[in-house]
Amino acid sequence: MSMKAWLKPFCPPRLPKRCGILALLALAAFVPIAQAQQQMPVTIILAKRVDVTDRISVVGTLAAREEVQVHPSVTGRDIQHILVEVGQRVEQGQPLALFDKTDALLALDKNAVSALRAKAAVAVEASNVDIALVAEREARAKLERSRALRSKEIISEQILDDNQNAYDRAAAETALARQSLALAKAEEQLIAQERTEIELTVERSTLRAPAPGLVLERSARIGVMTSGSGDPLFRIAKNGKIEFVAEVTETNFVRLREGMRAQVTLPGRDQPVTGTLRLNAAQLDPKTRSGTVRIELDESDGLVPGVFARGVIDTSTRTNVLLPGTAVRSTGDSHSVYVVKNDVVEIRNVRIGARQDDLVEIVEGVEDGEMIVLKAGGFLKDQDRVEPVAVSAEVYPQQEVSQTVSFDGLEGTVRR
Repeated sequence: MSMKAWLKPFCPPRLPKRCGILALLALAAFVPIAQAQQQMPVTIILAKRVDVTDRISVVGTLAAREEVQVHPSVTGRDIQHILVEVGQRVEQGQPLALFDKTDALLALDKNAVSALRAKAAVAVEASNVDIALVAEREARAKLERSRALRSKEIISEQILDDNQNAYDRAAAETALARQSLALAKAEEQLIAQERTEIELTVERSTLRAPAPGLVLERSARIGVMTSGSGDPLFRIAKNGKIEFVAEVTETNFVRLREGMRAQVTLPGRDQPVTGTLRLNAAQLDPKTRSGTVRIELDESDGLVPGVFARGVIDTSTRTNVLLPGTAVRSTGDSHSVYVVKNDVVEIRNVRIGARQDDLVEIVEGVEDGEMIVLKAGGFLKDQDRVEPVAVSAEVYPQQEVSQTVSFDGLEGTVRR
């Protein structure tokens, strides 16, 4: 309705002055009414800068950090007793199983008899050496007297030659006695070495833990004969340390570095177990295009190797504005938000980052503390006047963005 038509009932033709006054009063009342009709209420939120953590989701299993395989040191022995079971913690040197050592003990007894004989033989040969030395000294003395007498021509040359031959025979017998003594001592030493080997066999008949840890597997069975080429009798997780082992695709593998923190969710646990990326593969599998990573867990109590688990690895942390997805309007590769300033709407282009859990990271375009329309729709236009209504804090929680998507190199776009 035009202003002239609206004033016609109040403006008779004969009272033009009155009509002018009424027109001014009506115009003064009409402008605020029209302006009030244009200010629609809109729900707004305050942009806040929060910590945004990039994460890589992985799946894998629990495994021992270092597995010790326990093989028997003696073969051909029957297993007589098993002293530990799976799940039991053992100390280094603790007996695990006992093998049959009847033959070893019998050999040890025989060796003891042989050792006595060897000791007696050494004593006999030592006595023979002493006797040979006495005979050699007597022959030498007789030879020296014969030489003195011969120089005075008291005895004949024949007697001197006989004494010389007697001395040579005594010296030869002494050398022979010494060789026999050395042979007897060597025999005694050999028997002693054999005893050491037999005692070692007796000791090895008790299978002991080479390292402390948790018994993961027992393949030892009573009555089974030991073999050096078979499966290990026991598998032990050294020191009981359990790790999380996962396969990571090459897209995410190149982003990982040792020392990154991680969280592993396990069945039956309400809270995840934290850990640190300890080791990643030196190369990728050319067939699967993935690599193995090992995460050292901060706790190992109650963890069972082989359990399937899920984890997230924190790759980086940055600070950016986080908005609900409804506040961002996307058209193709273009993204924008509605900023309210002095009750006036401004459409502003922004660059986005990660998306997760109905939240969008704003990399560029929005400052901390600015008022953003919660629902960016087509009913608003640039420079519209609005009445901002603040939203409850519960609608806009401050939380981390768990990034489970990979970027294709175009800033602001995300590939699922």
